[in-house]
Amino acid sequence: MSFRRMKANHKIADKDWELIAKSIYDENTGPITKDQTDVVPGFFKEEKEQLLILANKVDLFYHLKKYREEQAWAKVESTIHSQSSARPTKFRILITNPVFRIAAALVFAAILLVSGYVVIYSPSAKSNLLEVSATHQVVNTYTLPDGTLVSLNTDTKLKYPKKFSRNTREVTIEGEAFFEVKPNKNKPFIIHAGKAQIKVLGTSFNVNAYPETKLVEVTVETGKVQVIIKTTEPLQTNELILTPGDKGTLVYSSNSLLKTTNRNPNFLAWKTHNLIFKATSLVEVIEDLEKVYKVNIRLADSKLNGLLLTAQFNNYSLDFILEVIETTFQIEAQKVNGQYILKARS
Repeated sequence: MSFRRMKANHKIADKDWELIAKSIYDENTGPITKDQTDVVPGFFKEEKEQLLILANKVDLFYHLKKYREEQAWAKVESTIHSQSSARPTKFRILITNPVFRIAAALVFAAILLVSGYVVIYSPSAKSNLLEVSATHQVVNTYTLPDGTLVSLNTDTKLKYPKKFSRNTREVTIEGEAFFEVKPNKNKPFIIHAGKAQIKVLGTSFNVNAYPETKLVEVTVETGKVQVIIKTTEPLQTNELILTPGDKGTLVYSSNSLLKTTNRNPNFLAWKTHNLIFKATSLVEVIEDLEKVYKVNIRLADSKLNGLLLTAQFNNYSLDFILEVIETTFQIEAQKVNGQYILKARS
């Protein structure tokens, strides 16, 4: 049923049109439901449903865009005046008619809704790239368009398209993130991280690429990962192939790639809060605790550096872990100005 048919329906009087308009979009109640549209017997059910659908779309549009009615009417009046300045009196009569105002609002907002869709959601638009980030002391996990899961550590930014291209899946990261890539042998997943390019088909791995460290570290949990230096300079080694348990490091100062075995069981503790210490020096324990819990911890006495801790903590609070350390080594932890200080008991 088209709106042309509604226009041709001469059985509906002007007062009934006003009643229809009011019932479709009442200022106090917003768009009405289907069972409320039986206000005029001569008005077809399909036509009422069409107006109801349009009214609800307009209402959604207004909420999404924080629509300002006065500015919109000013724009409508300005446009109509510029196109039909010879008939100002007739325009004023029409614009004061409540039926005309509601109809104009519906049409105008519907046009904006359609044009906004083209600008915002068009794959060719420059705004096609999305950016998400994790704030201080918060770890966020996002699902990418292909189903890949990405967990972001503190102060990390991730950029990715609303829709991946036909041949590749490319994202950009600044900071630290753990990727669980959805397998797709025909569409490699590529991560741009500083001077490094990381390419996979389907695997899970951690990327640490905070700009201030001047390093990019890739630690593989499952699958196979290729790490490439993005440079035009001829290098002895410009790529690494990493398998589970491997760690690849790109050092900016020497523009070199290093492949080692990952010796840190806590490389994912920032995400899981699961910590394992096997005869680990207290200095190293503190480094892990600072990274996981986003705090500052200081040893008051250098003699405490050599203390070795063997323990496992599965998602325990920092206070609990510090209590274990206090009991184990007969030391005490004090919190001063937001910083934890570990010192020998007096």
